[in-house]
Amino acid sequence: MDEMNKNSLSYKIQKNPFLLGLFVIVVAIALVAIFSLSSAISKKTKELEATTTEKTTVATTEAQVVEKDDSISLEGLKKRVDTIKNVSADYNKSSVKIIVEFEDKEALLDAHYASNDFTIDVVPMFCFYINNGTQVSCPGDFRFLSDGKSAEYTLTEIDDIVNAVALTDELTVNYKNILEVLKFNVYLEHQSKEGVGRTVVGTYPKTVEGFNKEYPVTPAVVSSLNEGVEKVQVTTADEFIWIDIYFADEEAYNSLNHNFENNFVCFGFEKGGKKFDWKFISTEYDDLCMIRCKLDTYALTQLADEIADKSITIPSLFTDYQINIWTSDYDTETQLFTIN
Repeated sequence: MDEMNKNSLSYKIQKNPFLLGLFVIVVAIALVAIFSLSSAISKKTKELEATTTEKTTVATTEAQVVEKDDSISLEGLKKRVDTIKNVSADYNKSSVKIIVEFEDKEALLDAHYASNDFTIDVVPMFCFYINNGTQVSCPGDFRFLSDGKSAEYTLTEIDDIVNAVALTDELTVNYKNILEVLKFNVYLEHQSKEGVGRTVVGTYPKTVEGFNKEYPVTPAVVSSLNEGVEKVQVTTADEFIWIDIYFADEEAYNSLNHNFENNFVCFGFEKGGKKFDWKFISTEYDDLCMIRCKLDTYALTQLADEIADKSITIPSLFTDYQINIWTSDYDTETQLFTIN
């Protein structure tokens, strides 16, 4: 055998069995190390996949929870102030809002009867036109946006108009469709100057000012007015009546309503020598110190049974009878005013 073969590994292993055993051990250790490394890599890969899946699941869940506002198409919208540049609208699950961009901050303030941010004294009224021409108003909120020239008008409380339009026009409205289904105006009503206000935008052919001039409403005849009550506004249709009671200030608002502990607004009248009383359904507008008292044809049906007069209607009830209105917490009654 030549010298190269004598120096080969196979020849040395044949001559020395101990080397064979050592070789087997080394190979076994190497295989174990490779297997362990492979297992570790596989385990780490699965952990990373699980983490990625978990993160993806969390992100998907969060995306489903966060509801993005959707835009509303305002077909036939009219800008009623010359300095308005753009108007948009959107809604979410608890409100609908209109964003109005003016030319600049001066135009924004001027539209709101203000010289600066601290002299603003208006409330946006969302005026809807139902029942072939009845104008009903729902108070909203507003804020100036950070661009310094835009205002956002928001309507949150729509239960009143939802009930009214279901009775009069048999329509179902919600935050998504209310500005599309119903003709409307956004009217800025001055709070300390009676009768002062302006329509900003709307889809109704007339402004609020124009509507009120063409179809003036005879104010309710109110007497025995409690000094804590500032004014009373009444909206009447065949199917419902709204009586808006504005209180002089927050103190009067709370005290005359027994701090709203078991508080009800009630009305009563005399018919055929008998006295009857009933409770209004009411909506509280704390920011305005106002309570909207409501009666509709469903409640009137029950009242008609009690007074044994099936022919009575809401307009006749509040026209033909002297109506006393008061608040009660069961223990104490506080007189507010009398209609007629």
